Amino acid sequence: MVAKFSPYVHALAVLGCMSAGAVAGPMKIEVRRLPDATAATTKFLNPEYVVATPAAAKATDKTPLLIFLHGAGERGTDLTPLKSAPPIRYFSRQTEQPFLILVPQCAPDKSGKKGEWQPEDLEALFVQLEKEQPFDKSRVYLIGYSMGGFGTWLWGSTQPERFAGLAPHAGGLGFGGPKAVSPDLSGWAQRLAPLPIWIVHGDRDDVVPAERSERMHALLKSAGAKQVRLTMLTGQGHGIAGNLSEPELYAWLLRHRRQGSQVVASPSATR
Repeated sequence: MVAKFSPYVHALAVLGCMSAGAVAGPMKIEVRRLPDATAATTKFLNPEYVVATPAAAKATDKTPLLIFLHGAGERGTDLTPLKSAPPIRYFSRQTEQPFLILVPQCAPDKSGKKGEWQPEDLEALFVQLEKEQPFDKSRVYLIGYSMGGFGTWLWGSTQPERFAGLAPHAGGLGFGGPKAVSPDLSGWAQRLAPLPIWIVHGDRDDVVPAERSERMHALLKSAGAKQVRLTMLTGQGHGIAGNLSEPELYAWLLRHRRQGSQVVASPSATR
């Protein structure tokens, strides 16, 4: 299915009143740090990371978790830009703030070499978050832009049982740069086929070719995926991070939750 974002959508009713005159306040931003022993097991991960909680309430075991993976431009150890990552910036302007938001940072290794998202690093962070922070483990959603879109494909295909929905934006398909392609795409598609996935790409992207998203969409459909959709943004290039402010995207994610080995419709999108 190739979809288009609609300017006014019923998602507004799902996420609540989002009028400019009624805002809960900015999300509460906290910088946390992995224990030294855990950090030592990672390769390209800043041991510090950003957690955003709703302004009006603490996150509980009923709060969905939204994980955002940034692009190559935010690699490093300065968390300042990630404190206003697209989903944090968006929900800080909204009345309803349904998510606990986790924003890790891809960092150079000990030699200073710049790397890419590693599923082992992200798993280490996720396990640590489970130990210290309540959230709804049946509603964990993974989104990413550019290199973060690649990370979304990669981590999602490595640990699909973690997630109730994915949304890669302008995502590459392999290690080694934006035009690299993994030899295991068919394997990715087989493992990802049971998940709801919304793929978004600009049709004039000259950094990560739009064909990459079209290819994954076709492979997922061939693998039997029933809940995959592809949005090609007409006339847009690589800079599509603004689409991470679409309310329809988050409403769509919240419609799904895990039930054992399956992903099913969530009985309450705002609970």
